Amino acid sequence: MSRHTFMTSPEYYDRMIDWSARLGRELPFFRDIFGPPGPNGLLDAGCGTGRHAVALAREGYRVTGLDASEQMLAFARRLAAAQDADVRFIPARFGQVATRAGGPFDGVYCVGNSLAAAGSAEAVRAAIARFARVLVPGGRLVIQVLNFSKLLREATRGGALTGPVSATIDGREYVTVKLFAADPPRLVLTAVTLWREDDRWQKHVTRGRLWPVRPSELSSAMQEAGLRVVARYGNYRREPYRAATSQDLIVVAARHR
Repeated sequence: MSRHTFMTSPEYYDRMIDWSARLGRELPFFRDIFGPPGPNGLLDAGCGTGRHAVALAREGYRVTGLDASEQMLAFARRLAAAQDADVRFIPARFGQVATRAGGPFDGVYCVGNSLAAAGSAEAVRAAIARFARVLVPGGRLVIQVLNFSKLLREATRGGALTGPVSATIDGREYVTVKLFAADPPRLVLTAVTLWREDDRWQKHVTRGRLWPVRPSELSSAMQEAGLRVVARYGNYRREPYRAATSQDLIVVAARHR
């Protein structure tokens, strides 16, 4: 059993996600929200292994990918080269967006619970403010996190379990389940990935703490940053967000002109 953080180990991170299915759900949403490729491009804040950035670049968007993990960025650069995608990847934390990412950008997106990894309400507000500063007037910001309102309720009753998720890489299937446990005011995420190798079951366990970002918290931070909330969804199919049942919280905002 290995113990690495899924935020910095790209190979194990990718094994937890069915990227074909995920991009099939999410890319049409991004294309619709951001519109045709514009002159200022998009910022992928917390780009991880670069899957979104590369896919959008191959569709004609100018994309800058930002992440704090050099390991993730090295993986993302190899992916971009293999797929002949022109993406600029830069090492930076959310607090360094304005000084390192450049801009302004036509759109910024921060998805896959990257914002929840910020660690605190103060860090979330600061990140939103920095994203707003690098948007052009009228530019769009997309934030996606899990529906922490639902997960928190389940976690306080003994734990919230999600999955299993199956991903096939190089002909081998990886199956992942995730357990969310309450550690007020945060949640502890434990992800267990299983696969068969040499006729034996292998497992990989990752753990990390997430700040449970709530809708009111996002709305308040966006208002303070000069952003107008355009829409709030419970998934990428654009179904309305419902605290009791939705899987995700997706908030779309625009910078005031």
